[in-house]
Amino acid sequence: MWTLGDQVISSGTNALIAFAVARRVSAGQFGAFSIAFALFALVVGFSRAAGTSPLGMKYADAAPRIFRAAGAAATGTALVLGMITGGCLVAVGAVLGTTVGAAIAAMGLVMPGLLLQDAWRYVFIAEGRPAKAAVNDMVWTVIQLGGVFFLLRHGVGSSATYLLVWGGAAAAAALVGIVQSGFWPAPVRSREWIRRHREVAGYMSAEYITVQGAQQGSTLLIGVFGTAIAVGALRGVQTLLGPTTILAVGIISFAIPEFSRRRDMSARARIRSATMLSCLVVGAGVLWGALFLLVPDRVGVALLGDTWAQTRGILVLTIIQQAGAAATVGPACMLYALGQPKLTFRAHCVLAPALFVFPVAGLARYGLQGAVVGYIVAFWMTVPLWFVLLHRAAHRAEVPTRDLLGSGEKAGSRGPEAMRTVC
Repeated sequence: MWTLGDQVISSGTNALIAFAVARRVSAGQFGAFSIAFALFALVVGFSRAAGTSPLGMKYADAAPRIFRAAGAAATGTALVLGMITGGCLVAVGAVLGTTVGAAIAAMGLVMPGLLLQDAWRYVFIAEGRPAKAAVNDMVWTVIQLGGVFFLLRHGVGSSATYLLVWGGAAAAAALVGIVQSGFWPAPVRSREWIRRHREVAGYMSAEYITVQGAQQGSTLLIGVFGTAIAVGALRGVQTLLGPTTILAVGIISFAIPEFSRRRDMSARARIRSATMLSCLVVGAGVLWGALFLLVPDRVGVALLGDTWAQTRGILVLTIIQQAGAAATVGPACMLYALGQPKLTFRAHCVLAPALFVFPVAGLARYGLQGAVVGYIVAFWMTVPLWFVLLHRAAHRAEVPTRDLLGSGEKAGSRGPEAMRTVC
């Protein structure tokens, strides 16, 4: 519950800034904000893959001293990535100029704080102390609320300014994370951290680069070949359906370290648990999306301003799209917990090209609705593959464990590292 609560707070801050920008600025400014936010989504995914993902998969049951050292290296890696990517975004924004360039440059300035704050969240969750993650996100929320209220009161209409307030609040929360954890990030250990976990970091980074790169890349191409308003509509509907993502990410954050501790699960139990997780996320997402189909237009305008008109036209299709993505949550959690990033990478290698090609092709043929149909096809075509990979991995993990126990050797006598290798 603490993990889900933390995710509600974290995603709530993202939704808050999106609603504030959508209501105050023009549709074009909101499109610029959406492009900058798409870049953040790409970078933070890569940071989680290279920096914090190994914590939940390999250190959830480690001794406190070992975990603290791992946490310092992981957060240091996130900070280094934030500084590198942030500098690149500032340079790109300065070259582009205009509204979009200003938003990208603003995102670059706040990127180090954003990635470090996100890394602290994952450190606390992997450590089994999600209440600290929730407190840290609450600090971010309180500071952000004060800043956004100030901007709204003074009629600020620049999306870049809202991004600076949003990211600045995250940087303040990142400093609080140092106090909460009792140790500092160790950026000098970032290369060692990536090298030591090069298999996990490599495959998961490749996943984020391919899948998020394809999805965010198609979003950017929709802005190039369509309009910035179309990108704003996609971001608007994602904001409305945000609680589905909150639930999915909360489950993933909790399930991976939890299942990694439960090394004696049978193959049948793993498959059943993964299926139940997927059904939970799909059902919750469909029910939540259906609520917005019933609200009057004045409520939609109050939430999204001028962006509501186009958002309403793609809402049904986006609900179907997100259900396809949610259906893979359970298998993905279990495969990560089994230490099988190579298998998840295979599934994402099928998904990524489809995410890049189908939406852009749909846009060219049928407009914005065609783009969403392209996303639907991409997500749903990979669902059977995820469950096939889960079935094979679960049964392979079960056989060595049975052989080990059947030989009369006690599982605990070999230590967690030995059992991790066996599983």
